[in-house]
Amino acid sequence: MKRTRKAKVVEFGSQDWFRKVGETTLFLGSENFHEALITLFGCLIEHSACWIIRFSDAASPEIMYTRGVPQNLRDHYRSACSSVDPFAAHWRIHKEIGVRALSRFKGMLGAVDTRSYNALFKPAANVTDELGLFLPTIGNASIGLFLERERGVFDDDEIERAKAAFPVVNSLEKAHIGRVFDGMQSNGSLLEAARLNPHPILVQDRYGVEIFASLSWADAVADEPALSAVVLQFANDSPIMLEKYIVNIERFEKYFPLAPGGRMLTLSRCPEVSAQRGAVRARTELSCRLTPRERDIFNMVLGGRSTSDISRLLSISKGTVKNYTLKIYKKAGINSRRALIQQYVTGLAPG
Repeated sequence: MKRTRKAKVVEFGSQDWFRKVGETTLFLGSENFHEALITLFGCLIEHSACWIIRFSDAASPEIMYTRGVPQNLRDHYRSACSSVDPFAAHWRIHKEIGVRALSRFKGMLGAVDTRSYNALFKPAANVTDELGLFLPTIGNASIGLFLERERGVFDDDEIERAKAAFPVVNSLEKAHIGRVFDGMQSNGSLLEAARLNPHPILVQDRYGVEIFASLSWADAVADEPALSAVVLQFANDSPIMLEKYIVNIERFEKYFPLAPGGRMLTLSRCPEVSAQRGAVRARTELSCRLTPRERDIFNMVLGGRSTSDISRLLSISKGTVKNYTLKIYKKAGINSRRALIQQYVTGLAPG
């Protein structure tokens, strides 16, 4: 199988690395931005091929770009592997950004069975491991940047290098989204393309005034009239469960170009299975009673993060994490992490 020639690995934090960061900023807001971004990510770690895939709740994984990947393998992924892709399943369950290796799924809390994917994809692709970097985008979706390896697995040092680079890559992604939205205000064709986005999106400024709405948002309002009332609840940032949709709310930073200090509302369909629906309803109701920091920790616990992980990701002490966790338990009326997961992930009443 044809593969790209291995490029020289660049040391993270070196002069060459920062030069490449600068080069990547030149692509902000352009169609080729993510190609430049995966080049920046890939220069840190030896690999044989790379993929960029978009993951969402509403559709199958979408291949956006590949390098060193033949067309027949892309076709094989779409037809046989996308439905069992553990990265896609993990995103649907946990909505977790960051770094993840295929070889590290085993033993993770809430992890997805990788056996089907390993059997179908790895032999066809002639790879032994994949390293993914998940970035948040618009519409409750994620862009995944993936590096492939033909021999061996990505080791601890390489994974830590990817984690060290993640804040830079993630910030570039946010700046890119901001640049794209900023361009919509002055470019009628971009704005029209965004309005036709199949994912329901509403953007409001800091005062609750509508800045942008996709046509699919208007269709959703017609389908679920209660959405109109949600739009007026500007002070609320927690997820809201309606009859047909879950409303996800993301607050923008004060420097976001399109709507500084505003927010974005996106929708995902409510599950039809009774137990899952009950768990989602309980989760959204509890989220409304939590502080923003408690909500962050609550979501991380449900996503399988340990106390040490949460401490590192939020830059707070383990003792502080434990104190917040106890407050969450009290508000939920339970007394253990296991009971929290049973009630708010699986929909089972804690025993």
